[in-house]
Amino acid sequence: MEAPRVRVFRVEGLDCADCALKVEKALSRVPGVVQAQVSFASGKAYLHLEVPGAEKEAEKAVSALGYRLKPEGETSRGVLGPWRWALASGGLLLAAFLASFLFPGLAPWGYGLAALVGVFPLARRAASLFRKNPFSMQALVTVATLGALLIGAEAEAAVVVFLFLVGEVLEAYSVAQARRALFALGELLPRRAYRLREGGLEEVPLSALRVGDLVRVPPGERVPADGVVVSGQASLEEAAFTGEPLPRPKGAGDRVYGGSLVVEGSLVVKVERLPEEGFLAEMERLAEEALLKKSQAERVVDAFSRRYTPAVLALAGFVALVLPLFQGDFLGHVYKALALLLIACPCALVVSVPAAIAAGVARGARAGVLFKSGAALERLAGVRFVALDKTGTLTLGKPTLVRVVTFGVSREEALALAKGVAEGSSHPLARAVREASGPEALPSEEHRTVPGLGAFARVEGREVGLVRPEAWDLSPGVQAQGKALAEEGLSLSLLVREGAPLALLAFQDTPRLEAREALAKLRQLGLKPVLLTGDREASALALATALGLASEEVRAGLSPLEKLRLVEEMEGRGRVAMVGDGVNDTPALARATVGLAVAEGAEAALQRADVGLLSLAALPRAFRLSRLTLGVVRQNVALAVGLKGLFLLTTLLGYTGLWAAVLADNGALVLVTVNSLRLLWSRV
Repeated sequence: MEAPRVRVFRVEGLDCADCALKVEKALSRVPGVVQAQVSFASGKAYLHLEVPGAEKEAEKAVSALGYRLKPEGETSRGVLGPWRWALASGGLLLAAFLASFLFPGLAPWGYGLAALVGVFPLARRAASLFRKNPFSMQALVTVATLGALLIGAEAEAAVVVFLFLVGEVLEAYSVAQARRALFALGELLPRRAYRLREGGLEEVPLSALRVGDLVRVPPGERVPADGVVVSGQASLEEAAFTGEPLPRPKGAGDRVYGGSLVVEGSLVVKVERLPEEGFLAEMERLAEEALLKKSQAERVVDAFSRRYTPAVLALAGFVALVLPLFQGDFLGHVYKALALLLIACPCALVVSVPAAIAAGVARGARAGVLFKSGAALERLAGVRFVALDKTGTLTLGKPTLVRVVTFGVSREEALALAKGVAEGSSHPLARAVREASGPEALPSEEHRTVPGLGAFARVEGREVGLVRPEAWDLSPGVQAQGKALAEEGLSLSLLVREGAPLALLAFQDTPRLEAREALAKLRQLGLKPVLLTGDREASALALATALGLASEEVRAGLSPLEKLRLVEEMEGRGRVAMVGDGVNDTPALARATVGLAVAEGAEAALQRADVGLLSLAALPRAFRLSRLTLGVVRQNVALAVGLKGLFLLTTLLGYTGLWAAVLADNGALVLVTVNSLRLLWSRV
C-alpha cells in the first residue's frame, strides 16, 4: 500500500461552516481517504490518500451532498450563489404585487408561482442532502414555504423564498471576498522576470526561473522570487506582508522577498527559492494550516450549535402539535412553528467565530505576523507578561568582535585557535569569531558543545574551548580585566586551552532600531516586558538602559533550563508570551502560553513557536490584532445569538412571522461575515 499523500481541492458551493463539517465527515468515510480536513474559511479540502483513484470516490461523495470537488488551481466558471433563481423569483414576486392592484383574484396564484419557482432549487438541494442531513437549512426553508402555501400565506411564502435566495447570493459574495482577501498575497508576485544571461537581458515568465538565476529588478517592478542581492542599491517597500510603511534600503548581501516593490534604485538578485516555494507561498500555507486548527471559542460555539437546532425544532413541534390542543387556532400555531423552523438553523452562529479568525489570520499575514493556529490568535489576547530573549530578538543577533585581550599568546595565535573552535558552533558569538578579520582558522576536529558552558574542539592535538568566563575558575587579574570589559556592556567569551585561559574576546551587538519603540508600545497595551538572557548581567543591563527597561525587568546569566523555569513561574501569575529566535529558546517557547519567534532566527525556534514574526516591530501588532479579533468574535456571537433570540421571542409572541425569521438567519449570517471582513482593513 502506498504511503498517504496529501491532495488539495476546492469545494465549490461551500458557504456555511456547518456544511464544511458535513463535507468533512462524508470525505472521511470514503475508502482510501486516511484523513480529510475541510476549511470553510479557505473553501478547501485536504485529503490524505493512500489508494490511487480515491479522488473519484471523493468527488462522488461530495457531489451527493450538492457540492463540487475541484483540484486546486482550477478556476470556477460559475457565478456566485443562486442569483438566477433569485432574479426569477423576484421578478414573479414583483409581477404578483402589481397584479394585486389590477387583478386581485390572480395575485395569490402569482405569489404561489413565485414561491414555487424560488423554492425549487432549495428543495432539490434538500433532497440531495436529506440522507446525510434531514435538517439542512434548505430543507427547513422548503418545509416552511410549502407549509405557508398550504395554510394560504402565499405572499409571505414568496417573500420568504426571495429573501432567502438574496441572502444566499450576498453570503456567497461575502465568503468569496473573505477568501480572496485571505490569499491575496500571492497576487503580489509579478507575471514576468528579467533574467540575466551571457547574451544579455531576457524577459521570461516566473515559471521559467530556476534557483541560482540572476534577475534584474528595475524601479517600479516587484522582486520575482526570494533571493539575495548580488549588486545594486535600492529602497524596497515590503508593507504588503511586513506591515512596515516605509521603504527599507537594500544592498549587496541583503536578502529580499519575492513580491517586494522596488521604489527607487535597481537590484540584481540571485534566486534562492522558486516563486511557488518562496516566502509568500509559505505565508499562505501557514494561514491555511492555521484555519484548520480550531480555537477554543470555535469548539464552544460548535458544541452549543449542536444542541441549539434540536432544541428549537422540538419547540417548533410543541408549538404546532401541542399548544393547539389547549389554545386552539391550529393554523396560527402552524404558522409560528414554520417561522421557528427557519430560526432553528445555526449557520450564522457556526460561522461567527471561524469568519473572524480567518480574517484575523489574513490580516496578520499582511502585518508581518504569522499565526499557526486560531487558538494562538485567541490565547495571545489574554497574555499579561512578555518574556523576550536578547541576542537576535532585541538585538540584530550579529555581534562583532571588537577587542581581544590575550594572556601569554599573540592576538593572531589566539584568533586562529578561536576560529578553529568556532567552525563547529552555530552560536552568534562563534559566527562573529569566524567573520573577524585576521589569520585563518587552524585545522580542528572533534567539535562539541556543552549547553550553558561553551564550544570545544581539538586544535593541533589539544583541547581548545570558547566558554563563558563566569563558568571558569579565573585568576584575580583575568577577572579584573573581564569585569572592566563587561562594565562597558560588551559580551565576553573566554578562549581556553586545556583549561588555561589564553584570551578574552569582547563582542558588541547592536540593538534593533525598532526594539525601543516596540517595547514602549507593549507597555501602552498594558503588558509587562521581561528580558531573559544567557549573557552577563552587565551586558544585559547596558542593553536594558538603551531600550528603556528597568533593572528589575532583567534576568541575566540564564541557562535554557533557567529560562524555562522563569517562564513557568511567570505563568503562575498570569499568561505569558515568550519571544525568541534561537535553539536555546525552544523549551521556553514551547512552555509559554504563546511562543513567538522572529523569522530571521533558528528553524527550530520557528517550528516550536505558535506565531512567527517577520520583525520585532510586528510584536505589538500581534497583540493588538489578537485583541481586535477576539472583540469581533464576541460581537459576531452576540449578533448571531441576539438576532436569533430576538426573533425567537417575537415569533412566539406573534409579533413577527416568516420573513423576519429569514432575516434572523441570512441577515445574521451576512452581518457576521461583513463584520469579520472589517479586520482585513483594520489598523494594527
